[in-house]
Amino acid sequence: MERDYTRSATNAFPVHVLPERLQRIIRELHDSNGFPVDYTAASMMAAISVAVGNSHRVEVKRNWHESAILYIAIVGRPGACKSHPLAFAMRPLVNADWKNNLDYQKKYAEYQQAIAMSRKERVHAGFEQFPKEPKRLRYLVSDVTQEGLSAIHSHNPRGLCLWVDELSAWFKNFTRYNNGSEEQFWLSAFNGSTTMSDRKNCQNSIFIKRPFISVVGTIQKRLLTELANGERTANGLAQSSFALLRGH
Repeated sequence: MERDYTRSATNAFPVHVLPERLQRIIRELHDSNGFPVDYTAASMMAAISVAVGNSHRVEVKRNWHESAILYIAIVGRPGACKSHPLAFAMRPLVNADWKNNLDYQKKYAEYQQAIAMSRKERVHAGFEQFPKEPKRLRYLVSDVTQEGLSAIHSHNPRGLCLWVDELSAWFKNFTRYNNGSEEQFWLSAFNGSTTMSDRKNCQNSIFIKRPFISVVGTIQKRLLTELANGERTANGLAQSSFALLRGH
C-alpha cells in the first residue's frame, strides 16, 4: 500500500500543492535517506525563492506588490535531520556560485593584468582602454555584515539568500556592533523596503530600490524561545519567520 506523504497528521506541510516532480523528489528522499518531508519541502521553497528573486512580483491589490522573499526556520532537536535536506535543496545554488566564482577569479586576474599596463599597452594587448573591475555574481551569503550585504546586493540586483546553519548565531549577531539597528534592517528587508547604506569615510552611498534577501536556517527547539524574546514579539520579527517544528 502506497504511503500518503502529503496529508499525514505528522506532516502538516501541504506537499500536495507542489508540482508532481517536486513531490516525487520529496518522497524519494524520505524513503532513501529518511529526510523529513516537511523539512525537504520547506528547503525547496527557500531555494526556489532566491531563484525567482526580483524577476517576478505578485500584485495583491493596486499599488500593493509582494515578492517571493521568505524567512524560514527549520526547528528540531539535535539529530532531527535538519541540515541535510537544506543542503540538498541549496546544492544547485552552491554549484552556480562556485562556477560564478571561478569566472570572477579569471576576469579579476585579467583586470589586474590590464590596470598594470599603460593605456597604449592595454589597447595593443586587446584590453579595454579603461577596464572596469569585474563583479562577482552569486546567490548565497553566510557570515556577512549589514554593510557587506548591501555591497554584495548592489552587484546582484536579482536577489540573495542568507543561509545560516544555526539561526541562533544570526540572532545573537544583531547587536554585535550597535544596539538594534541590524534587527531593524532585517525587518525592513523582509518587507522589501528600499535601503540606503552610507559607508564610513566614503562619499558613495549604496542605494537598493527593491532589495530581495531571503533567510533560511536551522535552530534547536530549546533556542526557539530566543526568537520571541523581548521586542521581537512586538516588532514583528517572530511573525516574519515561517517555522517548521518537529518533535516534542
